Amino acid sequence: MAAFQLSVHVRLGDERQVTAAGQQALSSIDGDGDHKRLAVIYADIAQAQLQLGDIPTGITYARRALDAAQRTESTWGLQHLGSVEKALASQRDPAARELLGDLISTRRALGSSPA
Repeated sequence: MAAFQLSVHVRLGDERQVTAAGQQALSSIDGDGDHKRLAVIYADIAQAQLQLGDIPTGITYARRALDAAQRTESTWGLQHLGSVEKALASQRDPAARELLGDLISTRRALGSSPA
């Protein structure tokens, strides 16, 4: 339920609620060991932060999402990062460009396509 609430707040662009819902979603899986969902939640938080214009925070969470997806070999997590790829494509920030390259190369290496 917490992940669903996060997705709703992302779509609404409510920064305060995204932060709170993101932390609630992370807390909800903290003890259950579902690290594949962690990649998706990090990707949602990253997407929200990028949409809201907080590029450094968005990059941080996108990097966490990528790391979690790679650790768990989660194609679901990588596919969920497709929206983050789209948001990063318009950024000129060097860290954003580097992350975009990492996302693309990881997706290619694992053979999944963006969502």
